[in-house]
Amino acid sequence: MYFSMILIGLAIFERLVVDLGPNIELVTMASVLAGAYLGGRRRYLVPLIIMAVSDLVLGWGYISLFTWSGFLMMAGLPAWWRKAGVRTAPAAVMSGISGVLLFYVWTNFGVWVTDGWGMYSRDFTGLMMAYVNGLPFLRLQLTSALIFVPVGVLVVELVRNWGKNMNKARFAS
Repeated sequence: MYFSMILIGLAIFERLVVDLGPNIELVTMASVLAGAYLGGRRRYLVPLIIMAVSDLVLGWGYISLFTWSGFLMMAGLPAWWRKAGVRTAPAAVMSGISGVLLFYVWTNFGVWVTDGWGMYSRDFTGLMMAYVNGLPFLRLQLTSALIFVPVGVLVVELVRNWGKNMNKARFAS
């Protein structure tokens, strides 16, 4: 419970107060760590609550359907990597990378589909332009994930190991 609240609080604080810049964010980290360390449906509640609360302030549009579902997909990736035989910490880091790439493909498709401004033609060329124009955002989000997800995994693993050692010391005395 506390872990979920910390992830949610950090990501909402970053989105609404700090705002590190376009696509440099903690929602990816929170979604991936929730997927890696929480079980069942709880892993999906973290990104859902983050996006719902922050979008109440920032605003909602049709693209929100794609961004919300993109972060929900990220929360499911660590379980997929674990089924493939990858341990939890590496699965989280791999999920950060693969999640950002999946998010890029999904949300830029969403930009093209929901384009109400007529920026992109309704053909393959228009779709490809949406992907090309999204490349700077991909670079920023991937950089963000390559920094924040491993740091988040490190912190979680250190706290987990510290807790295990504290329990061992308590029972040894």
